Amino acid sequence: MATRSALERLPSDVDTEKLVAVLERDGCAILEGTLEPRQVEGLNRDFEKYVTATPPGVRHPDPEVSRDTSEERGGGEEAAFDAFVNASSDDLESSLKDSSPDEVDQMIRNFYGSKTVRIDGLPGKSPTFVEMICHRALLAAADHFLLPNCHRYTLNTSQLIEIHPGETAQALHRDEAAWLHFNPPRPQMSVEAMFALTDFTRENGGTRIIPGSHRWDSSRVPEDDEIVNAEMASGSAVVYLGNTLHGGGANRTRNETRRGMFMGFCLGWLRTEENFFLSTPIEAVRGMPQQVQELLGYEAHLGIGVVDVGSPMKLVRQPS
Repeated sequence: MATRSALERLPSDVDTEKLVAVLERDGCAILEGTLEPRQVEGLNRDFEKYVTATPPGVRHPDPEVSRDTSEERGGGEEAAFDAFVNASSDDLESSLKDSSPDEVDQMIRNFYGSKTVRIDGLPGKSPTFVEMICHRALLAAADHFLLPNCHRYTLNTSQLIEIHPGETAQALHRDEAAWLHFNPPRPQMSVEAMFALTDFTRENGGTRIIPGSHRWDSSRVPEDDEIVNAEMASGSAVVYLGNTLHGGGANRTRNETRRGMFMGFCLGWLRTEENFFLSTPIEAVRGMPQQVQELLGYEAHLGIGVVDVGSPMKLVRQPS
C-alpha cells in the first residue's frame, strides 16, 4: 500500500465516519481548530507555572552522562532505540541483557531530549484539561478502534511537551511499543492526539509523522520524503493510532518554543503508561465528572482492578 505524502486536514466538527475512514487509511489526521480559543488560553494559563518551575530534560540528570547533540539525536543511538522499541519480547530480553544500566539510561535521555520540558499528571494540574479529557472526536475514535477489544478504555497518558530552541529531532517510534511483550498480531491498543497550544511549524519542532506507517511491518524504515511535519495552528490537533510512526521535530529557531499537549486512550485491560493513581490526588479526582473518573481508571474492567471485591468507584464517590 502506497504511503500518502501529506496529512489529511479535517474540520473540528468532522463526522465520526469520515474521521474513522481517514485514520483507518492513513493512521493519522489533523483536526483543525478542535480546541476553542478559551480552552487554549485556559490550558496555557494552567500549565504556565509548572513549565516555569520545570527544567528541560529528565528529572535527575547525571553530569557524568554525556548526550549526543546531532540532528537526529545520535544516528546510531536512534537506530538502537528503533531496534529496542520494535523488538519482539524475546529480542527485548536479549537486548536488556546486553545493555548496561548506563546505556539504557543514556538511550532514555536521548529519547526525551535535553531541551524539552515534559510535565505529566495533567488531570490534577489543570481544570481546563479535565474539561476536555472527554473530547468528542478522540472518544469517537477510541470507541471505534478500542471498544471491540475491551469492556472500557482508559486514559493512557497525558503530558505537556514544550520543545525549546536547539532541541534535536526525536527518534521516530510507535507509542504501542510501551507494550512490547504483546507480540503481533494484536488488536489496536491505543488512540492518541497531540494538541497544539502554540503554532506548530517545521522549524519549531512540529511533530513528525508518517501517514500509512500503521500498516507497515516493524522492519520497514521510512524514506525522508515519507516523513511529514504536522504543521498546524494553535488549537488544532494531530490525531493518530498507537502504531503510527511519529516523533517530536527539531526546533531550529532561535527564540521560539513549541508547546503541545499529548493525551491518549488505551485498552482498559492494559497497564497504562502513566500511573494516574499517584500523579492525580484522590481529592481532585473526587471533584471530577464520573466519566473522567472512569477514564482515569477508577472503574473496574470487569474483574480487573477491583477493591474489596467491588468497584473502586465507591472510594471516590462523595458521601451523600
